[in-house]
Amino acid sequence: MQQLSAVSVSTEVQVVDCREFDEATISLFLAPGTSPYHETEEFLLDCEMRADEMPRFVRRALLEFQVRSNPDGILLLQGLPIDPGLYYVHTPINAQRSIEKKTFVSERCLAMIGSRLGHLVSYIQEKNGDLFQNLAPVQGQERIQSSGGSKTRLQFHRETVFHPYAPEYLLLFCLRSDHDRVAETTYASITHALPLLSEQHREILFRPLYRTGIDYSFGNEQTVKGNGPVLPVLYGNPRDPFLNYDEDLMEALTPEADAALEALKDAVAQVYRSVKLDTGDLLCIDNRRTVHGRSAFTPRYDGFDRWLQRSFVVRDLGESAGDRYPGERVIRTMFE
Repeated sequence: MQQLSAVSVSTEVQVVDCREFDEATISLFLAPGTSPYHETEEFLLDCEMRADEMPRFVRRALLEFQVRSNPDGILLLQGLPIDPGLYYVHTPINAQRSIEKKTFVSERCLAMIGSRLGHLVSYIQEKNGDLFQNLAPVQGQERIQSSGGSKTRLQFHRETVFHPYAPEYLLLFCLRSDHDRVAETTYASITHALPLLSEQHREILFRPLYRTGIDYSFGNEQTVKGNGPVLPVLYGNPRDPFLNYDEDLMEALTPEADAALEALKDAVAQVYRSVKLDTGDLLCIDNRRTVHGRSAFTPRYDGFDRWLQRSFVVRDLGESAGDRYPGERVIRTMFE
């Protein structure tokens, strides 16, 4: 597998420090409410109302990120409240719902932060359509390109790049870091990669000359390349474009397009950055501008492996209305 080596770029991450929240703010996250799994809509509405009372500096940072993003395409909130007694709760086996976690503080963090960026949604193929999805190493999937992998690098990708209703934002909340504290969430923005591309390669990347693959979790268990839609890699404003990219499953349709895709791959490998998430950290990723991945790590399967929760956010619920049941957030688009 290709070894990555980042160029010398700034490692400054835009951070919102939540560690000094006062008691009233902490209670917004800790005060009990309805269940996110059994009374989902009421839970989300309650979280949105609670989010209105978050400190101004948090709401301002999220608003600015929603309106104009930033060069990295990520925003890191550090030191958010966590579930009481989480230290004793085991990481869910096979990344299913936790049967031990009886409180919903982490889910409330995701819902409150997500409500300032848009609307939470899920996909029926991912974790049975849960809005709050546990990510943990899965025994037997160590070398698979999915969230259950561990012993191989998770390659750079835009989340569900093949999907007609891909999320604009991806949220990752860290409940537990890995034992050795070596796992890194990697990311690379098109803002940093674009200057490394020639004008010719940029122009080609704007053409619909690329076919991406359907994700493993959406049914592509053989990880077949190019079994998804044809699309351009770059789109939007030529001077400040958005990015469609999947390092593992995307293929070019012409030799010229392939050369441009390789140039982009090299650029991403030069400008990527990484962050080690700790308990209480919530990473917001602008899924239109920034691809992400994960470094390799070694799980122990002892009940205390790395544990993240993930949520997806869209700006407009109406776009996917035809593929959702009325009154729910689960997108049910089917793929062959």
